[in-house]
Amino acid sequence: MAPTKYHRFRGGERCDECGARQWYAQDAIRYCRNGHRLEGFAEHEGDEDDFGTQGRVSRKKKEARKKVAVKLSGDEGRELYLEALQLVLLRQVWWLVKERGFPADFEEIVRALWSLRVRNLPLRESGEGRRRRRGEDGNESEGYASSGMLTSSQSEAATTSESEGFYSSDAATTATWAPDAGRRWKLPKLVDTLALCYLGCLVRRLPATTADFCGWAQKGDIDFLAAFNEIPRNVRDRLPAEYHRAFQIRDHIPPGRLQAAVQELVISYKVNFDTIFPPLNYVPILINFITDLTLPIEIYLVVKCIVEVLNTDFCYPAGGKKIRAMDNPEVLLISLVVVSAKLLYSLDGVDRPPRVHQDPRSMRVDWAKWQEAMESNTNQAPSTLLRGEEYRTTPEDILTMDKSKLDDYMDWFEKMWIGDDEPKTAERLREPFKGPERPPNPSNPNEQSDEDGDTRQIRNRYEVMNGSMKLVEPIPDPEDPETVEKKQPRDFCPVWRTEEDLPVAAKALYGTAAKLTFIPLTTLVRAATQVETRLEAWCNQKTRRERDNGKGKAIRIGDDSDD
Repeated sequence: MAPTKYHRFRGGERCDECGARQWYAQDAIRYCRNGHRLEGFAEHEGDEDDFGTQGRVSRKKKEARKKVAVKLSGDEGRELYLEALQLVLLRQVWWLVKERGFPADFEEIVRALWSLRVRNLPLRESGEGRRRRRGEDGNESEGYASSGMLTSSQSEAATTSESEGFYSSDAATTATWAPDAGRRWKLPKLVDTLALCYLGCLVRRLPATTADFCGWAQKGDIDFLAAFNEIPRNVRDRLPAEYHRAFQIRDHIPPGRLQAAVQELVISYKVNFDTIFPPLNYVPILINFITDLTLPIEIYLVVKCIVEVLNTDFCYPAGGKKIRAMDNPEVLLISLVVVSAKLLYSLDGVDRPPRVHQDPRSMRVDWAKWQEAMESNTNQAPSTLLRGEEYRTTPEDILTMDKSKLDDYMDWFEKMWIGDDEPKTAERLREPFKGPERPPNPSNPNEQSDEDGDTRQIRNRYEVMNGSMKLVEPIPDPEDPETVEKKQPRDFCPVWRTEEDLPVAAKALYGTAAKLTFIPLTTLVRAATQVETRLEAWCNQKTRRERDNGKGKAIRIGDDSDD
């Protein structure tokens, strides 16, 4: 007698009486392993004609299980955040070297600056399962952070207020990078990646400005605004929520934010490692400022003279006193440009004729024509959005946009907020606006940088300005001895301390200069006032020395300050 063949029930079924999980068939009747008859089953043998008549079998697809990544916390989460931030920094350096033609050793310089930045953090050494404590090397036994959250990146929420008065705070607010008494790590912020690249330019003496980095970031050329989308998905899934907020910043860089980050790093490098950065390579930057503002070349000579008078070296202050607006070398440089233009070419409509033909004031600039030239001849075609200005688009603008501008805005929105790791989400958002795909247009100004177009634009603006300049006849001083000793009205220049005090022409020049350098207009007005105050002190000192034949009491120009 053949042994009984047992079968297992399907899908978790079992016998209703005894709960057995196996059954066997006998005489076309199915029984459980314990002999209970199972209802609803009849076994029969099919005929040959019934072969192959079985219908189509459909199988239920199993739902793909999503793997939920474990969120790291504590020190592991902080180290993962630093690794992600380092990846963003490497991508920025790679773009600067490959696309902007920076020297090959630029990467080594930035790598060294980054190593110094994270040296005081209690990171885990490679190949070890435990964390290196500072006390084990004979240094401070401070320990490492076991709790607490990201401290430095939380200040991103206050970028607006910070950028408004970022030169009025004391330099002592940014001290050591070592963990404090509360065992909180002082981690770098996302904006520090751009600041480190800029400091690398200072070390390498490259004529790059913070405005250049802000422009590249606003246009999306260098990873910054959408840097979170470029981080690998498995890294993002394991980052804690507070570090997500550190990467997901605003849709633009507030004016003055990058300058404040650079200043903080300069002071911190001095405090932690006694590192001093070289001065700004200001000559090529000065020439770029003058040409971008379409100002006469005489501005360059006046700026060089004022630099000698102020005895400045264009170095970043490393602490020790209250930092003023003019202490930033880039702010000082653009302030010297606008002050020189103010001294040579009247901005308030008052005629200040020269005394001789050799006086630089013998030419008069038509500021109305200058303003028209600056507002025209843009690099962007009328049918496209201005790169870097997409965030200014309002809902009312979207309703009146043509098809080309709307496509540009949607492309920017997709790059900034959707990313490439969520194809379903991207397709769901894109479906209502789906249309024929646009072929890549190599002549599109939104896709490439046209240096020839920039040069042509500057040349056209200079042609307009030079055609509007007029020669002013000199008026010598009167020969009356009493009148000679008195200063003439043309020797005085007004001081504008607030934005509301600026005349129309001055507001146009100051506003264009502030936008060019990515600083607030109030900061530029304050810095220009401080420069004029020091010039006035130098003039008073010179007059007193001439009157007293060198026996008068000298005035120390560097000790004055202005609010």
